[in-house]
Amino acid sequence: MSKLSPAVKTILKLLLTSLALGWLAYQMDWERIWPLLRRAQWGWILVALVLYNVSQLLSTSRFQQHLKAVPLAEPFSFLLRLYYRSMFFNLFLPGGIGGDGYKAWLLRTRHQTDYRLILSVLLLDRGSGMLAITFLIALLGGSSTWLTSQFGLPYGWLSGLALLVGAGGWGVYRLFFRKFVAMFPAAFSLSLGVQSTQVIVILLLLRSIGVTDHSLEYGLVFLVSSIASVLPLTVGGIGVREFVFLTAAEYLPIQSDQAVLASLLFFFINALSSSLGAFITLPERPETRD
Repeated sequence: MSKLSPAVKTILKLLLTSLALGWLAYQMDWERIWPLLRRAQWGWILVALVLYNVSQLLSTSRFQQHLKAVPLAEPFSFLLRLYYRSMFFNLFLPGGIGGDGYKAWLLRTRHQTDYRLILSVLLLDRGSGMLAITFLIALLGGSSTWLTSQFGLPYGWLSGLALLVGAGGWGVYRLFFRKFVAMFPAAFSLSLGVQSTQVIVILLLLRSIGVTDHSLEYGLVFLVSSIASVLPLTVGGIGVREFVFLTAAEYLPIQSDQAVLASLLFFFINALSSSLGAFITLPERPETRD
């Protein structure tokens, strides 16, 4: 696809998105889903919306931590607006590529900083998120009594791998990004905060439609779907996360219709929050003070 024009790529991704949504609509039991949606407790959905935006505050703080190592100084308020502006672009461009590209362009324009450093910041910002997701997958997987009993494994054994994941992340910083190694503890802690908050968001959305059991398993599948949704396959990642939930429902004690509905509500919350970026304009030069 690298030789295709941007217009052709966009058309292909829109087509794939349409196919994913069509497949999803065919797989779902709408006679069960509509009553669930009508009975949804919107108070829990509102709390989930607030918490989702709290996770974006944490993401912005993580981004600021990485920028300190460049060093590149920007106020938190500017970086928060930049994050929401980038989220808006990500609604239409798969895998977060559009948002990251916008961040790189604007920061390079404002500061004339080496592109390689800015790209390193973006890579580490995204990588630390993936690292936190892997850490939490190991932690939740090892804490699930259902998984350990199904596979005959000692309870909690997989959680020990979470420590190795954290150590491996530090090693990557140490070996390949020495300029940023001092930022690893804060960045990784913030990444854990981001992903943990978003797990709570999906659990609240499940609660809003009456699902209160098997929280560990739902959280585990949500984290796996978060990795899958990063792949540049569909617009905004829609359909990919739902596919993971439907597939996982064949093997884990989760309810497919409820899981997919919660996932769609999560996308709605993301889209609603990201739409704020449409009303944000950012200067191409830092503000000067007299």
